[in-house]
Amino acid sequence: MLKRISDAWRQRSRSTALWRQVALCLPGAGCLVLVFVLSWQTSSAVNLGHYYQHSCQTDSRRNSAVAASPSLRLLLVTPALASDIATFLCGRDSVQQQFGAVEVSWRPRTELTASELMNEDFDVIWNREHFLSGLAPDLHSYYDTLLHYDNYAVFWISLHSEPVLTAEYFRGKRIGLLSDISSHTHHLLPLRSLKEAGSSPDEVIPVYFDDASTLYESFYRGEIDLMTGGLSFAADRPVYRTLLDNSATAATFFIRKELRDSRLRCDVIAALELLTPLWQGIKSHHPVNGDC
Repeated sequence: MLKRISDAWRQRSRSTALWRQVALCLPGAGCLVLVFVLSWQTSSAVNLGHYYQHSCQTDSRRNSAVAASPSLRLLLVTPALASDIATFLCGRDSVQQQFGAVEVSWRPRTELTASELMNEDFDVIWNREHFLSGLAPDLHSYYDTLLHYDNYAVFWISLHSEPVLTAEYFRGKRIGLLSDISSHTHHLLPLRSLKEAGSSPDEVIPVYFDDASTLYESFYRGEIDLMTGGLSFAADRPVYRTLLDNSATAATFFIRKELRDSRLRCDVIAALELLTPLWQGIKSHHPVNGDC
């Protein structure tokens, strides 16, 4: 049922989203110049390659064999702190002794393919276990659960008034959602809440985003009326919140089983815990490396 509702809303907003993207990209060459300038200003330690990836070289030049080795590859679902994570890992001895570079990329969870998972194309993956198990039922033959955050509170958030969980309140509101259909916070939970309130696809205006950062920016600019988020949502002005769910799953990270070096695993955990502010008040759990 949620999928049918999501599809209906997505179809309704597709043309609006298309024109918005066209408007944003009209400068054409200007956009390319901006990308070039930003790349030029990036520090030499961290290079901006593809628009969805940050990478850096480890200090392994003294060891030509390591320098030529594959990169440590992390797949996240948001660009938030990706540069910091890459820089942190590039500076760790455990990484420098085994990898010539670190690549941190991001994209929606559902874009991961079964072949990428079973070929172990990524060393660390941020995703939902049920989704990965659907791609590879023997998931834990390839990956261990490294770190997870759970049982955190999610709220409806508004700049204008306290959200009320009724169809009347939601009617006509522009609702910010992630395109990632496996996102609990920004897709599944808000759709469930709208359904429980008795709202129909024709009564609200869904606006879809590829990542949480652009969703938040649009919210601050007043382009959407409502979004969902946790207590960690850093508001630079007063906001109104109404509890939506107090036991949501925040995030789970997986690591290739072959990467058994406990120092490396602990360093990867430390790097990923840079994301902890995204889930304020939620403690992480290390099911494999409890000694970190």
